[in-house]
Amino acid sequence: MKKLALSASMVLALTACSSSPDAPTPPATNAGMTIGQPDGTQVVVPRNPGKVVSFDFGTVDTLVALGLGNRVVGTPSSVPTYLKNSLPARVDAGSMKEPDHAAVRRLNPDVIMVTGRQGEESEALAKVAPTLDMSLNARDYLSGFEHNVLTLGSLFDKLPEAQQQLRVTAAKIGQAHTRVANSGRRTLVLTHNAGNFSPTEQPLIYSVLQAPRALPAPPAPKPGEPRQRPQPMNLDQVLAADPQVIFIIDRSAAIGAEPLTTEALRASPLSRTSAGREGRIVYLNPALWYLSGGGLLSLSLQLDEAAAAY
Repeated sequence: MKKLALSASMVLALTACSSSPDAPTPPATNAGMTIGQPDGTQVVVPRNPGKVVSFDFGTVDTLVALGLGNRVVGTPSSVPTYLKNSLPARVDAGSMKEPDHAAVRRLNPDVIMVTGRQGEESEALAKVAPTLDMSLNARDYLSGFEHNVLTLGSLFDKLPEAQQQLRVTAAKIGQAHTRVANSGRRTLVLTHNAGNFSPTEQPLIYSVLQAPRALPAPPAPKPGEPRQRPQPMNLDQVLAADPQVIFIIDRSAAIGAEPLTTEALRASPLSRTSAGREGRIVYLNPALWYLSGGGLLSLSLQLDEAAAAY
């Protein structure tokens, strides 16, 4: 009951802020809008930009949800299937980690959207056009998601539409959370990469839906410490924890490498867990969960996939 109350408070906060006429929006002028960045800096972006290059598919799908898919002129080449028919003006702008700077310059965008995945490449992109970091903090995922949606709504003069979409999302989160909480099933999220499995702190499943954990959460990094990459785990540890739901995010498949096969999964200790015996090993859409997320469309699709397991 304590978890349910906490999630309800998150959903209520999301609904209240998205429905309030006083919802915080970045300061704007006729010339542009000043938008704060995660590092404390501020970027001035032209109001209602006509051409967007985005290396963040969550931002792209929020723009599509707001009826702005035709503004997206460039993205990485690895476009998730759920977006492929919604971007009539899109061309390839390199890969997610290696932007094609010449292609970006040719597109002459009004604004560029990035996340931490682009690393130092973001500095070079910022010399082409105003560049916004749309990264989400996994420990404050829902708040960051809401902030990004409202920022985009304000920037593109679509704030009422953004607020309405957030109300719909809040209701869907509440329904999915109730389903997860009522099931009580112990959950484990694993990333598959080249035959290895690593535990993954997936924020939608663990933080937003608050799925009961089959294994303890890892300790939070100390301030200033670099983020530790998940390490491959011995699957006997999973067998001992005996999760009742296992979600698999196949990084290999998402990046075009050798995907996890059904035969390999059946032969692994995962099949001997309660999740395996009950048919609750869920192979999540690789591109949706590894390449995208944090947008209005992707979050909704992820909620559907995750809630169906309970």
